Formats: sequence, structure tokens, C-alpha cells
Amino acid sequence: MKSKDLQKTVKNKYENDDEPTKIFRDLGGVVSLRTIKLWVQMLSETGKEDTKRWLYSGEKYFDLDGVYNVQNDRVWAVSRAEAYRQGGIHQKTKFPTKVMAWLGVCAEGLTESMIIEDETMDAERYINDVLPIALKSGDRMLGDNWTYQQDGAKPHIYWLAQKWCTDNFPSFISKKLWPPNSPDLCPLDYSLWNELAESMDWTKITTKTTMIKEIKSSVKKKNVYILYLILL
Repeated sequence: MKSKDLQKTVKNKYENDDEPTKIFRDLGGVVSLRTIKLWVQMLSETGKEDTKRWLYSGEKYFDLDGVYNVQNDRVWAVSRAEAYRQGGIHQKTKFPTKVMAWLGVCAEGLTESMIIEDETMDAERYINDVLPIALKSGDRMLGDNWTYQQDGAKPHIYWLAQKWCTDNFPSFISKKLWPPNSPDLCPLDYSLWNELAESMDWTKITTKTTMIKEIKSSVKKKNVYILYLILL
């Protein structure tokens, strides 16, 4: 079972009033009880109306071979052969040309994208370059009452980044509350990155420059945002 399917299963069982321990037993221990409890806590503390005031954010690598996320695009299987049968093979060029893209999404739309051409996102760059864009976008789209979401990537949980978020955002999900491996709780990881990649014209992508151009063009297409509205 793929990671996102596991999280969807946990969500469905929680909505059917199953307790974390029962969910843990039903899944045969594939997901730890601690992780399930964190997912359930997050689901119980936020309602649908609350999440409409959230600005979700995330980063994604794009390269000339396409788009793939080793953290979220996982296949759960009893053997390598079974994983292959479930689509667990993704061929990659040895040293592909790639860039990292940052993007935010909320009920009011998509933020501007930020492209990191040298591929590296550290805490200093995240604080100085990314977080101000997130703050400006959130204030513009959601006013003065909203919550910033970020996952558990190292630049995000660095103490200075956490302090910046505390000092500047109206509210944000701290590293203590955000569960690990949780694409089901963030629409970017759960589906929107793939939708964005599929809306890109890969026949035009032959260099880093054309790849960046296609990423920015796809962010502006309505079908990516419309999918998010469906997921709300």
C-alpha cells in the first residue's frame, strides 16, 4: 500500500470513530502507533473551516527526467518484486539537471512560486528568501487571521526558522505538532505537485531554463488550483 493510501485509510478510520490503537492493529503495525496518534491529533484539532484559513507550503524537486518525491511517493510491499509490480520502479539519469520549487496554496489561491536553481535549501535561505514571500502572500490572500503550514524538513525545524515563524506569522504549525510522513494532510504533497507536473509541457523542457519557465507557467494554470478547491 502506498504511503498516501495509508494516510487516507487512517483518516477514514478516524472519521468512523476508530481509536488510534484499533487503527494501529488493523494496519498490522505498518505505521507506528505514535505516528497514527499524531495524525489523529492533527485531524481532531482542525476542522474544515479552520483549514480554509491555512496557507500550506512545500518544496519539490523537478528535473529533466520528470518529477518524483522519495519521501512521499512510496510503495509498501512485502518484497522488492511486489514493489516492482505496484509501480515501484522509477528510472533516473545519474546526474540529472534539476531545480527546487517552493509554492504555497490556500483557499484563496496559489502563491507566487520560488525557484532555487542551485538545488540547495538551507535554513538561512528559507528564512531570508522563502518565509517573507509566504508572509506577504498569506497577508494578501487571507488577511490577518491565518495559519502557516510547513513540513518537517530540516530548514523548517531549525530553531531560528521556528522563531521567525513564531515572531511573524499570525499562527503556524510548529514542529511538535506536524506529524512525519503526512502528505494526506498537505494538498501540495498529496496531489497538487503531481497535478502541476502533469500540466507542464515536457516536450518543451530540454534545459534548466525551459524547465523553470514551464514550472512558472503551470503555477498560473487554473486546473491546479481548481483541484485544490475540490479537495477542500
